[in-house]
Amino acid sequence: MRHALIGLLSYVVLGSALAGLVGCVSVKNAERAAAQTELAAAYYREGNPEAAIEALRRAEEQDPRNWRAANLLAVAYLSKGLPEEAEAEFKRALRIKPDEAEILVNYGAMKLRRGDNTAAIALFTRAMGDLEYRNVALVLSNLSLAYVENGDYAKAVESAREATRRAPTLCQGWFHLGLAEEKLGHPDNAVAAYDGLKANCPADAQGADVRVACLQAKGDAPELGRDALRQLVEKMRGTPLGDQARACLTGS
Repeated sequence: MRHALIGLLSYVVLGSALAGLVGCVSVKNAERAAAQTELAAAYYREGNPEAAIEALRRAEEQDPRNWRAANLLAVAYLSKGLPEEAEAEFKRALRIKPDEAEILVNYGAMKLRRGDNTAAIALFTRAMGDLEYRNVALVLSNLSLAYVENGDYAKAVESAREATRRAPTLCQGWFHLGLAEEKLGHPDNAVAAYDGLKANCPADAQGADVRVACLQAKGDAPELGRDALRQLVEKMRGTPLGDQARACLTGS
């Protein structure tokens, strides 16, 4: 079963620094491109990817070396269901700045969502080499899920544990740790990880409730687990989590 990622894309806020100026790009054009990229980021945060794409295309025309524009344009294309266009923009951004973790994390997220786990692991590992990137815990959490999907559960546990150590309130880190421990056949450790999610991220605890109930149903408290799953199915009817609870209840 593939599990949804929580907050996978790392791009949210742009820095004010201009992209490096090369060739015939003037300072004025670079400033215009930076302004368009900032505007696009606002559009994207407001849920308007179409306007973001238009602004980012203008930014790339004004400054072809603006990697931030290419990176956000790739993210906007992904939100519109255009993976081929996104792929081209991620590659463009990496040609400009090959070791930038912000690009690598987003590109890795796309690869992971599309099932290319080996490529995702390589990209997340490269992102770890960017010593200026502040959200290392996010990289480790995503790397953990990539390892889970690739069947390397010991490395998944190692990455997720480090992610939760660095950022105890990173909800997906606890969830990925629980998944990895489940795959290793350590239900007690998995429950402890899901308890960590509930303690540190109470607003996002429903996914942990489903997994704990599923473990109980398959383990040493089958009646308790099945009863909890029935309640979760009813409570979350018509949602992906409700579907997961039903699948666990029916053994499908």
